[in-house]
Amino acid sequence: MATDSSSVGSVAVARMGWAVLALCGALGLAVFALRHPFGVMAGGAIAVVFVALMSVRRDAWLLCVPALAPVVDLAGWSGGIHLTESDALVMSALLAGSAQAVMPAAARVGMEVAVGGRRARAWRFGAIQIALVGGLGLSYLVSTQWSAVWAAAQDAGLWMGYGTALNGPRVAKGFVWAVLLLPLLTRALRDRPQVATRWLVWGLVAGAVLVSLAAIWERWAFTGLSDFASDYRTTALFWEMNVGGATLDGWLALTVPVALWWVLGERDSRWLGAGLVLLAVLAYASFTTFSRGLYLGLTVGVVVLLAAMLLRGAWRVSAAGLVSWVGFAAVFGWLLAGVFQAGGYRGMGAMLGLALAAFGVAPVMALASARALGGAVLVALVGAAVSVVAMVAVPKGVYLAYGFNAVLLGGALFVHLPATLERMAVALVLGLLGWLTVNAVLVTHYWAESGGLLPALWCVLWLLLPLAGVRLQPARCWRPTPHGWVLVSMCLGAVAVGVVSLNTYYAATRMGNAAADLEGRFAHWSYAASLPLAQDARWLGVGVGQFAEAYFWHAPQEVFPGSHTLGHDGANPYLKLGAPRHVLGFGELYRVSQRVSPSVVAPLHLALRVRAPDADARLTVEVCRKHLLYEAGCTTGGIKVAKGSDWTTQHLVLSPARLGGSGRGLPRVTVFSIANASRALLEVDELSLVDARGRELLGNGDFAQGAGHWFFTSDRHHLPWHAKNLWLHFFVEQGWVGLVAFSLLGAAVVWRLTLGRGTGHPLAPPLLGGLTAFFIVGAFDSLVDAPRLAMLAFVLMFVGLGIRGTPRVNGA
Repeated sequence: MATDSSSVGSVAVARMGWAVLALCGALGLAVFALRHPFGVMAGGAIAVVFVALMSVRRDAWLLCVPALAPVVDLAGWSGGIHLTESDALVMSALLAGSAQAVMPAAARVGMEVAVGGRRARAWRFGAIQIALVGGLGLSYLVSTQWSAVWAAAQDAGLWMGYGTALNGPRVAKGFVWAVLLLPLLTRALRDRPQVATRWLVWGLVAGAVLVSLAAIWERWAFTGLSDFASDYRTTALFWEMNVGGATLDGWLALTVPVALWWVLGERDSRWLGAGLVLLAVLAYASFTTFSRGLYLGLTVGVVVLLAAMLLRGAWRVSAAGLVSWVGFAAVFGWLLAGVFQAGGYRGMGAMLGLALAAFGVAPVMALASARALGGAVLVALVGAAVSVVAMVAVPKGVYLAYGFNAVLLGGALFVHLPATLERMAVALVLGLLGWLTVNAVLVTHYWAESGGLLPALWCVLWLLLPLAGVRLQPARCWRPTPHGWVLVSMCLGAVAVGVVSLNTYYAATRMGNAAADLEGRFAHWSYAASLPLAQDARWLGVGVGQFAEAYFWHAPQEVFPGSHTLGHDGANPYLKLGAPRHVLGFGELYRVSQRVSPSVVAPLHLALRVRAPDADARLTVEVCRKHLLYEAGCTTGGIKVAKGSDWTTQHLVLSPARLGGSGRGLPRVTVFSIANASRALLEVDELSLVDARGRELLGNGDFAQGAGHWFFTSDRHHLPWHAKNLWLHFFVEQGWVGLVAFSLLGAAVVWRLTLGRGTGHPLAPPLLGGLTAFFIVGAFDSLVDAPRLAMLAFVLMFVGLGIRGTPRVNGA
């Protein structure tokens, strides 16, 4: 009876815990709906949709949260940066997941401590793990000004920008969300480990794809997909990059290795083609960040992933074979760079196609007779003659010849030939390969006009070298399986990305400036590290989310970027634009913005009230085709404001000059911005922007809703908002306590996934690869000052702490 009573009591406590968690989610959603800048109905509808998604089935949050969190935020339109749609997504997960678990049977199963059997082998979050998470949680608790949450209910000014006390809870909520999701994570991975793992992987992959598609839309709309020379770095839908940062880089670092692991482990050949397309999309999005940190992080992360998979026996490869193929790929990359410099993308693409063809033809080469080889030479010579004639007689005929050749070779390899042609199949396949070799050289030569022949010849000779090897030693020939095609395609894609990264203008310029940029970064790190010392806060830091505020008070005058705050004349709110102190170029202005309809019809008529209480000032006004940081056509104007304490009403007409079209088949985001282009304080109120159709384009022009509808950016001046190093960020904001707590947590996760009891779990390789890439990106950026990225990173770290597989050594 005592045992039964204890069990009943445990279930009751468990149900109470789930009920409290559900209540937290419900209350949070209520606040989200009530405070949504688009109104209670809009906020409520978003909350209802999210809860419905989370309630589709048990543990649906494992798919929905990582998939949708990077793309659902509307802060760029609504101005709501402190309580966003991704927060509502997490709160919906808490409500729906806890409501499912609060049922008597679910509570009995979900909250029990697994001490044996299969569940104990799949997941364990014991005292050591709790202590590690609790240590960092204690640091967040004491270093965050939580009282600002209550004060914000009465003070609308706290909701504006990063320079207020409310920014502390905003930044801390990333960790808080991860901790609140931990019970749901434990329940899922302990009770249904295989299903939960599959849903989590799908969610991470879906999130990576949606982020990458957003990046592709941005490139398509603003630069074109093939423009890699413009000074334009993609931000996707991460509004947190409004003052720089690496939120997109961090998300891709965590998720790309997971997607690669999923494709490499996929056993259904029908999904492999889709997997290749998926990886191509992710590779494009990663490349167009032009982030050297992400390039390095993904390179090392993927190597770690592949090494972990090799150690787990994913492939049978000898050390000598691995070294030889890596060396072959390195030489091929060097030769391909020469082809790319001479023959551009066409020459490189022709060589990549030839490489794939050589991989597929290898078994045919190994078994070919001398007679078949002779026939192949004849076919190749005839084809080469046709290509030369096409190149001379037909405009771009060599490209047509290459394409026709590739189609014929693909058909010969993959289409079942009639019996009458099977005898000639070997000669035909090898002859088509020879013809393709000639075509690859001709494509490079044609594009280069001169100087492309020699690089192309060296490259094709190197590509055909393995075929000579399998001809001499047929026993060493590989088998072109579906997974083999995928692996070779990915390797060729990686080589191509590396070649393009080092040889296109903007990417090469970024690489060439690395040393100079690093020198400037060291100076910034040194200054940032002094901020806690200046406030005698080396143990607990300057406060979570207070880096920008500390920088404001201690930065040299020449680097201060400007600010925006909410002022009041009695009951009348207005916008205060603090004066910047650094050198002002067009890209360095601190802008307060609002997104307007892309279909604006110029001329645009602006009316506003303005004053400059301290000195003469100048207000810059813009309407730009602009996603977040980089403009693609603007109509601009300026208003000179004389010193005075009285409000003056000003009018400005913005012409359609240089605004540009609304998009290349996809809509271009259009943004209205104002900025203080002087050294004196400006105060602005009652803005109205009307287009030629008489439409009012601005909302909350009188700032009665505080920050509602208004957003802010600093397009190119970013250092005042970021420590630019993950560990330095913790030291500045949370002192030695936070730095040590975070470092211990990170080290414990890495150790558990490499040497501890998580090593044998299927998720260990992708988690290790993703977190490795994330930490490398974190060497050059703060990352966790974007709450939804911090939430994902901490959730994956908690997964790494808790999963258990077949241990190699005794671990926690």
